[in-house]
Amino acid sequence: MTSSNSSGDGSKGGDSLASLLKTMGGDDCDRPACDDTKSALSAALRRMDRRRGGGGDGGDAFTEKSAADAPNRYRDCPPTRDDIGASTWLFLHSMAAWYPNKPTREDKQLMSAFMNALAKFYPCSWCASDFQKNVQLSPPRTETREDLCIWLCEQHNIVNEKLGKPLFHCSMKNLDERWRKSSDSNCQK
Repeated sequence: MTSSNSSGDGSKGGDSLASLLKTMGGDDCDRPACDDTKSALSAALRRMDRRRGGGGDGGDAFTEKSAADAPNRYRDCPPTRDDIGASTWLFLHSMAAWYPNKPTREDKQLMSAFMNALAKFYPCSWCASDFQKNVQLSPPRTETREDLCIWLCEQHNIVNEKLGKPLFHCSMKNLDERWRKSSDSNCQK
């Protein structure tokens, strides 16, 4: 990667950021997580430009005071089973939502291996054992994005049923609305 001002025209941050974001990958930056990446890169480039220009940290650089305040922003305790479960489902459904429609043989193998590894190494031993049994009974379906999304939704519903939680309707319309491209105005950036 080059410096934040590689255009040579004396501009700072904005032009180089636009150039950098263009190189991040067309369709990939249609994904919601890219908004966070773009925001973080923008802030980092602005801090670099202020430092080069002698403008100081402008109040948003990471300082010793902000490091000392970090425990107030984040829990210092290890995550609970519920914390891990909610985060894992969020991650897995998001990953499935962006799985290729026509995955390669390698994609299919990697996704199956990932699900099997997750079932083995999941940090809740009872949950891991239960998921291992479910994966043996119904191995990950990785032929298409739809197959994977619906298989994962079914797996999530098995867990929800055991926990007495509501079940999710596993149609691609519902899954894409929830995990890929929501039409809810509260979800729009």
